[in-house]
Amino acid sequence: MTANTDPQHDRTDAPPETDVPAGATAHGCPYCDRPFRREDQRTLHVGLSHYDRMTEAEEAAFREVYSAEEEELGLYRLKLVGALVVVYFGMLLLYAVVT
Repeated sequence: MTANTDPQHDRTDAPPETDVPAGATAHGCPYCDRPFRREDQRTLHVGLSHYDRMTEAEEAAFREVYSAEEEELGLYRLKLVGALVVVYFGMLLLYAVVT
């Protein structure tokens, strides 16, 4: 039997270890002590990973941050579709001019 060197088989569900630079402000998760750069990232983490243990205040904050992020993603998707349409018709016009 040969040893398996495939990195997919060496994966674990443990979160990656992170180093916080000296002097940097980190917002730590109150349940697993994982550091986050921004408060909203920590709030989303708590809501998605620790939903069974969060308080009502944390749930309200999670819902607020989640809806704000959903709006940002909707705007991003709209801009992306617009850019794709512009590129598509630009290529179509370029093809019409060249041929």
